[in-house]
Amino acid sequence: MVSKVFVVGPGYVGREIIDLLRADGNYEITTLVRREAAAKEFEQDGVKAVLGDLDDAKTITQLSSQSDVVFHTATADHLVSAQAILDGIEQRANQGKRTIYLHQSGTSVLSDASPGNNINNEVFSDKTAAQIDTVADNAPHRKIDLAILQARKKLGDMARIFIWMPPIIYGNNSKYKRLSIQIPALTRFALKHGQAGYLRSGKEAWGVVHVLDLAKAYLQVLHWLEKAPDSDSNLHNPYFFCESGETTWGDIASMIGKGLHRAGRIDSSATKLIGEADYKDLFGPHTLDAVGCNSRNRADRLRAMGWKPEQLGVEEAFDKEDLPVILA
Repeated sequence: MVSKVFVVGPGYVGREIIDLLRADGNYEITTLVRREAAAKEFEQDGVKAVLGDLDDAKTITQLSSQSDVVFHTATADHLVSAQAILDGIEQRANQGKRTIYLHQSGTSVLSDASPGNNINNEVFSDKTAAQIDTVADNAPHRKIDLAILQARKKLGDMARIFIWMPPIIYGNNSKYKRLSIQIPALTRFALKHGQAGYLRSGKEAWGVVHVLDLAKAYLQVLHWLEKAPDSDSNLHNPYFFCESGETTWGDIASMIGKGLHRAGRIDSSATKLIGEADYKDLFGPHTLDAVGCNSRNRADRLRAMGWKPEQLGVEEAFDKEDLPVILA
């Protein structure tokens, strides 16, 4: 039986998910795009494309109400679109139809730089939902996560809703040459300032995952959710991490410095401390949470399901995949 899938955010992660769904052959896929050129590209691949943006709540609700599966990988901080999806899922539930909803948040929610979080370099496991629920309500992404958790409780067995918290996503598919956010932003900062840099001590640690490994993890969990009986106790935990290892922001700065120096784009591979006055060239008031804090986690649930990362590590992928696109 073919399932109807709606993908919100068909860009970096979402595009890879769409390709895997197409390769699977058991899904009828719809996505939301802003440009007619993108719509034509998807239509050529057999994907139905609807013109609109994240603020088109009515459209998103309607498409969600018509879909067996919904992915939201556009942004972790857009309440209107997330709520529109939940409204569509509730409409389906009222008709006796169950929906699977996988929402992409992020591990910035675990930031030890976030006001209210008292984490102190703690390592989180997604096997323990109660540990994750200790993060502050005002932590990054948490407002949307809490709205989703509330809807999850309300809908009960009529919706299988899970919050994904990937760490630093890196790498790209050579077919699309799409980039993530954090490492490219730090690389462009180094190009502008002539030197790669880090915040705080540089020893703060984050998990990492290649975009293709993340997309495959989504499909693996989707297949489990399609088959799992209601009695499966693993359905009770709403969280999934997805990491292939861990690095520090100092190591990332060194990686960027060496790569740009080899490419002849900066004079030295040496790194420096980034001052607060330069945060405006990164993420403004959100800079510490984005690229200067500890946010440590382990994807224990995925590994228990047999998921294994297969792509290049972060440094090799930076040299072979990310940097050529950034410098193009």
